[in-house]
Amino acid sequence: MLNVTGFFTLEGLTYIPFVYKVHTIRDGRSYCTRIVNVTQAEGKGICFTCTCSFKLAEDSPLDVQDQVDIWQKYSKVLAGTKPEDWEEAPGADEPRYWKLRQETGYNDPFPGLESRKVDMRAYNDSLHPFDRRQLLFYRLIGDVPPDPNLHACAHLYASDRNSLFVVANHLDVGDCYGQMASLSHTVVFHTPAKDMVLLKDGERLWMCKEDWTSRAAGGRGIHHSRMWGPGGVHIASSWQEGLIRIKKTDEAEKQAKQTMAKVKL
Repeated sequence: MLNVTGFFTLEGLTYIPFVYKVHTIRDGRSYCTRIVNVTQAEGKGICFTCTCSFKLAEDSPLDVQDQVDIWQKYSKVLAGTKPEDWEEAPGADEPRYWKLRQETGYNDPFPGLESRKVDMRAYNDSLHPFDRRQLLFYRLIGDVPPDPNLHACAHLYASDRNSLFVVANHLDVGDCYGQMASLSHTVVFHTPAKDMVLLKDGERLWMCKEDWTSRAAGGRGIHHSRMWGPGGVHIASSWQEGLIRIKKTDEAEKQAKQTMAKVKL
């Protein structure tokens, strides 16, 4: 099991390798803790830092979770569909990118995972912004060894897939923000390693990420996510704080005020 909280402190340069330095904090009988600092040769300092806690598996008489059947809860949009029926998730889940994709047919590839975005409009349109949800189905691309550590990395990668865009879209300001960036991101795995594996008998399994928001203020917003495996197993939870600054234009500020009026109802 794993708990990781990371902070994005500087912009990374895509053409320079990242250097990871791991510091041991403690090795206990059940838990061990590490700090990881990430730098670049031409960078100005640490661009990402995180604290990771690893835990040995153990049996417990207490193993409970919220019982959610994704297919039943969201039957209004999912009835009669399969994960692969939905379009590949957009490279950037925002109105400007949707329009560009429609005009050009191009979608920036997302390595490692096939990600399918569910069209949630029939479920979300009549709801309060905080009650809206976004579903994203994901599975592996290519041949990946059944190493649980690699599969945990895949879930971590999926947890940040278009996450802050969910905040902007659910608050109806997808066209109105001027700056957006991750500030911190926490992921907690709840299950033993075997439940994280995205393969069964050589078949690539679909997982589902359920996203929503509950707060935005001071140029920041919060993103929540639950990650579900086959049979409704709650694999992981994540929370992300992000920079979301509204443009200083009359139209953007007008839309922000309209959103505030909806949320306060």
